[in-house]
Amino acid sequence: MNIRTRFWSILGLYLLLVCGAWMGGAWQAMNTLPVLDQPAESWLQTQTIYILSVVFLSGAVLAKIWLWLDTVLLKPLVQMDRTVSILAHADPLQEISLDNNHLLGNLPEGVQQLGHALYHARRQVKEALSTGADGTERLEKIIKHLHVGLIVINAEAHIILYNAAAQNVFQSHMESLGLGRSLYELCTRQPVETTMEFLLHRKNSAAGSDRNDVRFFCAAQHEEMMLDCVMTLYPGDRPGQNNFILTLEEATRKMSAARRYDTLIRHALENSRNPVASLRAAAETLLQHAEMDTANRLSFMQIIQNESTDLSQQLDAIAAEANTLASEQWILTDVLISDLLATLIRRLAKKSGLVLQGASESLWVRADAPALLLALEKLLQKIGEQVQYGVIESAALLGDNRIYLDFIWSGSPISVTEVESWRTLILDEEGFPFRLEEVLERHGCEIWSQEHRRPGHAMLRLPLAPSPRQWQYPGQNIPERPDFYDFSLMGSLHVPEHVADRNLADLTFVVFDTETTGLQPSKGDEIISLAGVRIVHGRIPAGETFERLVNPRRPIPIESTRIHGISNADVHDKPALEEVLPQFKAFVADAVLVAHNAAFDMRFLHLKEASCGIHFDNPVLDTLLLSVYLHDEVTDHTLTGIAKRLGVEVREEHRAMGDAMVTAEVFLKLLDLLQVKGITTLGAAIEAGNSMVQIRRQQDKAGY
Repeated sequence: MNIRTRFWSILGLYLLLVCGAWMGGAWQAMNTLPVLDQPAESWLQTQTIYILSVVFLSGAVLAKIWLWLDTVLLKPLVQMDRTVSILAHADPLQEISLDNNHLLGNLPEGVQQLGHALYHARRQVKEALSTGADGTERLEKIIKHLHVGLIVINAEAHIILYNAAAQNVFQSHMESLGLGRSLYELCTRQPVETTMEFLLHRKNSAAGSDRNDVRFFCAAQHEEMMLDCVMTLYPGDRPGQNNFILTLEEATRKMSAARRYDTLIRHALENSRNPVASLRAAAETLLQHAEMDTANRLSFMQIIQNESTDLSQQLDAIAAEANTLASEQWILTDVLISDLLATLIRRLAKKSGLVLQGASESLWVRADAPALLLALEKLLQKIGEQVQYGVIESAALLGDNRIYLDFIWSGSPISVTEVESWRTLILDEEGFPFRLEEVLERHGCEIWSQEHRRPGHAMLRLPLAPSPRQWQYPGQNIPERPDFYDFSLMGSLHVPEHVADRNLADLTFVVFDTETTGLQPSKGDEIISLAGVRIVHGRIPAGETFERLVNPRRPIPIESTRIHGISNADVHDKPALEEVLPQFKAFVADAVLVAHNAAFDMRFLHLKEASCGIHFDNPVLDTLLLSVYLHDEVTDHTLTGIAKRLGVEVREEHRAMGDAMVTAEVFLKLLDLLQVKGITTLGAAIEAGNSMVQIRRQQDKAGY
């Protein structure tokens, strides 16, 4: 109960007490009045009119005074109380907005100055801390850009840290990779557990080895994939705490190549035994029988020639297979064509003086960038020998499942024979002993020269494989989505007893949002976009996200597209919800779900549980209800309104991922404000939200 509620309660209590006292006195007077000249009823009526007039007149004057005080003092105090809480725990730059006729004097200006001082103090502290980050933060920065998959786990095999390369290893089941999740959701348990026990034994052994790492192989849980792993033990921050660094690479291809190497060597040895034996026997015979007649000598020499030819052909085949196996170890990554060409322009300017005019299109390809750069440089050097003016233009075009990289010059096309001869060129960069054709084959690329559509010009074309990033949906400015809420649903979501007493700071949350074809799931509206953001230990880790577009198997109304910007063309080739929702459930695991207007999103999830074979029994928190609980006097509890009030930047509004990220940042601010109110456990937070549901139900019944 805030100060305004208390104030008006006191006024109401005063009026009730006055009326009660008068009624009690009147009843006593009626029973004790002496005989009067006028009837008791007449006397009572006169007294009633007099007393009521006095009571209502004094009440009206008092109410007027109190109403004035409420406007100029109590209401500003409540606004100041809310603003001070936000300044201290959410946004120090929060603007204090009060009517000019308040009686608080210079208090708002002083509080605003304190807020600015607090902001600058926190900024200085943050800058100071950034120069001395703790070990985990330093480790996180170091491993972020490693190309080798790296996961840090604790003694219970729960994931503490991981990098982007680890996501690439488990990209087909990336929803199971997350902070606080068990490594055993990704890898088989036995090899990992055994290695952890071995490292702990080695550490505790008096005669232990100086090495604290072990290499082993294990299988992935969800697919036929072997992992080449190295586990290292390192102590945690607390005594007796042990953590493990696990580097891993996809080893299926490597192991397959190793087996093929073994087979290649074994077959080479077996197949060369007979030719070598024949060559040796023929040579020994010729040496031992110098007097041999001409016919026999020619016969033995023919044997030597035939066996030598066969052996030479076998060696060529073995060399080709060995080169193929070696090339399969190359790593392809996402590369922008514009970045490739910009680098190529600089290299050519330094080495040959050839002028290349680069394309600016932002097209993504899958490539081994260093190898492809060497190949392109060699090709352009050969083209430069054919170009009259030494200037080559480049263009990148998006075609049928390929991206065409064209090099254009003034002149005639290069002959097929000449282009084919280039394939055997050696890329003479130090440490890169491959032929041009090997690089082209690795990228699935054929080259040819032809006339350009511009008269008097020709070109060399290279088709490259596009990256999936090429089709990621760009952000747009989208109209506002109408507000919706079903208060009856949230009241049925209760917190399980075994987590009710857990501290909010110790929990893992998944903040999520959906975009839909409409607002009525019971009448056929479907989810078309689903996104989630994980919160661990009060922070939003980079990369801990889930985002999918969903094919609703029904047309998206144009009115809905105006809200979220997603059209039928965007989802026609996307998976159905029966595929996406189990993936989202795996991403969520046992985390607490958080959403704004959560009943709306949960309604869509619950209606699809049976068809998807899953069940969401996670506790649920709603930022809308928590905002109403904390700031009940505020009327705007939309996500945009709360974000503005708490100093959170709104971006990509009404896109599932954009709204989920904003909701996550808002939720972290609300957690700080809840702690000030003494709400520190999950059970207390859900009870606070449910109390708002009950109040809104009562308001609905009363017709408010």
